[in-house]
Amino acid sequence: MGAANVNDRSTIEAIYSREAFEADAARNSLANATVLHGLLIVSEVSASGAFDLQRAKRQVGEGDPLGDTLFLAPFRRDADATMQQNPAYGALEEKPGHVGQATRRNEDYDAFLERVLAAAAGAEFKEPIGRHEERLRGFRGG
Repeated sequence: MGAANVNDRSTIEAIYSREAFEADAARNSLANATVLHGLLIVSEVSASGAFDLQRAKRQVGEGDPLGDTLFLAPFRRDADATMQQNPAYGALEEKPGHVGQATRRNEDYDAFLERVLAAAAGAEFKEPIGRHEERLRGFRGG
């Protein structure tokens, strides 16, 4: 788990590099993807702006209805324009003549980092259950 800060974007870049983003976005953009790769915000932002962030993966249908964490997965906006599947099932290759898309990938990475910062700043998690929590007191059978 890494410590990130909403006031310092480089802390997120240290945890989630551009190369990791591109690999995850390419995997997530496949039509037959059953697992999404991305980032997991594990804690609320503290007064100093710090929060816990880690790389994670989730099944496509998996959710977190109780609000324990916040998962964000990147997708390529131009995946159909730049990538194609070759005859080997699931293998991707870049289409010829799409070299100019590198600038678009930079914009996608920057937009995803801004999305992470905004999500972390607005994330609200439920209160953790403590040792002396009222719901944990009393006889539990036996």
